Amino acid sequence: MPRALLDVLVLIIGVVVAAFVVRRLLGIQRGRWFVTLVAVLVGIVGSGAIVHSIYEDVTDIPTLAALGAWALTTTFAALILVVVELLARQEGRRQRRRGLPHPVRGARELMERGVRYVQVGQIAVRQGLLRRGGQGDELGGSRLGRSLRVTFEQAGGLFVKLGQAMAQQPQLVGRRVAEELASLQESAAPADPAAARAVIAEELGPPEEVFAEISPTPLGAASIAQTYLARLPGGEEVVVKVQRPGVAQSIDRDLDILERLADRLHRRTGWAKALGLRQLVAGFEERTREELDFRIEGTNMEAARRSLHDTDPVCIPDLLEGFTTSRVLVQGRAPGGSITSPGAFNGWDPDGREALADGLLALVLRQMLGGEQFHADPHPGNVFLRPDGRLELIDFGAVGRLDPYERAGLIDVLQALQTDDPSLMREGLLRIGTATGSVDEEALDRELARALSRGVRPDGTMNPGLFEDLLFVLRDFGILLPRSTLTLFRTLVTLLGTLEVISPGYPLVGAAQRVGTDLLGEQSPIPTTPAEFLKSAAMSNASAMRRLPQEVDAIARRLLHGDLRTRVSLLSEAEDVTVARGLVNRLVMGVVGSALALSGAVMLAADSPTFNGVRLVNTLGGITLFFAVLVLARLLVQILRDRD
Repeated sequence: MPRALLDVLVLIIGVVVAAFVVRRLLGIQRGRWFVTLVAVLVGIVGSGAIVHSIYEDVTDIPTLAALGAWALTTTFAALILVVVELLARQEGRRQRRRGLPHPVRGARELMERGVRYVQVGQIAVRQGLLRRGGQGDELGGSRLGRSLRVTFEQAGGLFVKLGQAMAQQPQLVGRRVAEELASLQESAAPADPAAARAVIAEELGPPEEVFAEISPTPLGAASIAQTYLARLPGGEEVVVKVQRPGVAQSIDRDLDILERLADRLHRRTGWAKALGLRQLVAGFEERTREELDFRIEGTNMEAARRSLHDTDPVCIPDLLEGFTTSRVLVQGRAPGGSITSPGAFNGWDPDGREALADGLLALVLRQMLGGEQFHADPHPGNVFLRPDGRLELIDFGAVGRLDPYERAGLIDVLQALQTDDPSLMREGLLRIGTATGSVDEEALDRELARALSRGVRPDGTMNPGLFEDLLFVLRDFGILLPRSTLTLFRTLVTLLGTLEVISPGYPLVGAAQRVGTDLLGEQSPIPTTPAEFLKSAAMSNASAMRRLPQEVDAIARRLLHGDLRTRVSLLSEAEDVTVARGLVNRLVMGVVGSALALSGAVMLAADSPTFNGVRLVNTLGGITLFFAVLVLARLLVQILRDRD
């Protein structure tokens, strides 16, 4: 084998081995292999230059010097990787895979994104949201709420939708902030009719061939889509939902800016950390991207239609097959008008309106308890009253579905509302949620009892704030709810308002007892007598009761033999592990920084050979001391900025 080829092979093996060692030293298990190899090559060049400055013939150097050169290479590579990791942690974010953009279009999009980012950033600065620690002491206060509201209003577009989404989660942002954000109103000017027709042409074909007639002005306009009335060649009247031209690109741009701003605010301010702004934005991004694909809404409509019974006083618009794409959705026109239209219930007696509300409530409860999809935004504007006396639900862009644990918990919650039982309410909520630590069940029961007393009025009507109060109680006791359950709570609050419009003074608790007995009975019969209650409790705890004698006997035998032991598991809680990991990491950083500082000081004080007037060892000592200062300074900043 030629000597040159052998040298190349040895170099490759050495680079790979050095890269493996560096990754092991830094604890890098996945990713960054390319960066590691480049760092090792840079380290080889740097250490080679130092060795060459000391020894004229680098092919004949002492063994210890060769080992020192490889150690120096490893050190340089490790330092480069540390710098890369620090930069990546500060600015890293999810990168979506994209195709190669057109150079002119890509440059234009980059410029537009930059201008938009500067625009939104300036608005946030004027409102004081980017001040370090700004507004942190006023979390939940009206000043922070006003600053956020004005920022979202002036930024417009997707930022208004984010504010509206935040207003629906007062348990996270605080009541006063939520009240301020609730005043945000989404307003969108109609898109250019020619541009909207162009979208229809791209998705379905020329509008004049698809429709016999289509209205020139939209029936309604929102930030993502607008709707038009149209008539098919066969005479059927339909509603055409068209995605606004270019909205996908603008939403992608604004979501990227939102993500960057949320990350920056999380690092710079206390209020963003306390609100969990990054998590809110992540969930908002996921839901918004789903809204961009109308095929998902079409699938939701079909699932809702399949769940209907012949006896339900509710129907779903027909979805026209072959007319639904990711940007266009065509559905049958709902006859009648919104239940909020003046005179919508003229001629209806109170009993009829209550029966209609019962039908809507029964449908939603059946879908929730049956694990089916349910309409997650049943506000009055999405509920129409047909001439035949039935209700029609529209706009299935937002839906929810409960898993078996959530359904079982919902049953307990509904039964607790009917029986005014805080303990049963607690059991149901703990089935649904996840406790982040130990829960004082007695204190939780007391708070739930107070919430129930405020939420259920003597006449059986329900205070809409009950579900909001429950969310605050769960937050205070460290119980986290899944996103689907938060959707459930928001749906119930919205549904309660809609039921009030259909039947003013609607007694929700009594109605749940009236229409939900059969539904709950299928899942878990409601005991009505002491004997039935005891029987139900015994059946629910039968498995535990069967094990109880053996477990009591085992404990007694261990006590008699003096063999009863308790086990304490250190670091069994996730938060304990997090705290311990942080302490260990800081200890390691302190030791490494101190060692670097000591080594740098020794090298600075040592006698060193000179090369072109440069004292090499002393220079290396200065570099080492510089990195020591960086490590220790970063450690001090972390300690000083630690708010926990």
